Amino acid sequence: MQNERQAFVRPKTPKLKNDWATILLKVLLYAGMFFSLFYFGKLNFNSLFVAVIDPSYTDLFGIYLAEYISSMGSKMLLAMKILLPAICALLFFLFYFLYARFFATLVFNQMRVFGVGFDIRKFRICLDSSMVILSVLLGIIQVIFNYYPLADNFGNVFIPPALALISMAIFYFTYSKSFEKMYRPLLLNVMVLPTIVLILFA
Repeated sequence: MQNERQAFVRPKTPKLKNDWATILLKVLLYAGMFFSLFYFGKLNFNSLFVAVIDPSYTDLFGIYLAEYISSMGSKMLLAMKILLPAICALLFFLFYFLYARFFATLVFNQMRVFGVGFDIRKFRICLDSSMVILSVLLGIIQVIFNYYPLADNFGNVFIPPALALISMAIFYFTYSKSFEKMYRPLLLNVMVLPTIVLILFA
């Protein structure tokens, strides 16, 4: 009876054991996310000064945010402009771990059905590398939009989704390199949902 129960236990997705390569990619990924969010965070922080127009909307627990922000020194303002994208990058970084785990589970379950081996280290290196490229490209686009604000209205709608598709294409070609051709469509099928999620959040 015990053997029958063990036969129906679903294998768990392998956990990544960190080494110098995976740790380096995580550091680069966070740095890339910070870079991609720096001008975004700077823009949102600067938009707080618009509140000076109507201070009635800035009263938070008896503190007028407009007056508080206006009284900040130059060093404090610089620190806040760095802190905001750093916190946002950390949140995206933590969300990415959930995304990568979800993606890995989908691929592992699909490959297990067809008896294809699954190397979590190779999967994460390919996925993390493609995300580093995506975050750097998004950062470059934000820098361009910072100097050409009019391009932001049009480009920010189409360029990030296009870059997300490019990063997933990079992941597909690097990860499926060692696959037999008959198994590559399986990977494409699994990638549909993660690609949609990435496009929505890019």
